[in-house]
This record gives sequence, structure tokens and C-alpha cells, in this order.
Amino acid sequence: MDQTELIFDVNKDPYNHMARILFGRWKPFILMAMVFDEGKTNFSDFIKQLPISHKVLAENLRAMESDGLISRTVVPDTPPRTEYRLTETGQSMVPLLRAVYDAGWRDMTAKGMPIDALGEMWHGYRERDDRLLNVPYKRGM
Repeated sequence: MDQTELIFDVNKDPYNHMARILFGRWKPFILMAMVFDEGKTNFSDFIKQLPISHKVLAENLRAMESDGLISRTVVPDTPPRTEYRLTETGQSMVPLLRAVYDAGWRDMTAKGMPIDALGEMWHGYRERDDRLLNVPYKRGM
């Protein structure tokens, strides 16, 4: 075995790989929005649900498509619209995201920390509230 293979290289580590693919700032939210919308979402729906700019959303969606988490389809309506769907790979990440969210929710609850209503709704800790889905999300940042 080559000695260079024995040196830890964070860039070749599966944790680092998945952190890049799945745990960028907006990626968990984008994926869970799609799950909540039954596996497909339009660009405008993301903008309503998330405090994210068009530019940052487009960059994340391109990266997620490149990584195989989502697929993109242009629907030839008037005007044309773009639908994003979870791929099989994207769907396989949902249990991991749910486990991470649940652990965070339990810890924040135990510590008396406030928790975002939309995230609670996506994860079943709160009833569906269309007011949160049909108006632009309040920018709390």
C-alpha cells in the first residue's frame, strides 16, 4: 500500500462529500420543501416558502441537479414554468434529513429555544397552514 493512501484527506472523506452535497446552507430546506410539496415544486413556490434570493436559489438548484438529488423539467405552458422533482437519490436522503431535524428539534425544545414554524410544518410537528405556503416568507435574517 502506498504511504500517501494512509494520510487522512478530508477532501476524500464521505462525511465531507455528503456535507457538500446535502448540508449546504439551503439544500436541506429546498429538499424538504419538495417533500412537503409531494416530490415536485416550482421555482416560485420555493421563493414563497424560503427567505432566499432568486440567484442563490438558482445556484443551489443547479448544484443539486448536478449532484443527482433533483431533476428539472421545463413545462411548455404559457408562460413556461420549471418543475423540480426529487430523484431516487434525493428521496433516499429524506430519512437522513428527518433524523437530523428531529434531533435538532428535540434539543431546541429541551433548551426552550424558538423553532421556525415552516420547518415544524414540513416535519409534522405542526398542522399544515396554507398561510405559510401562499405568501412570501418573512425574511428574519
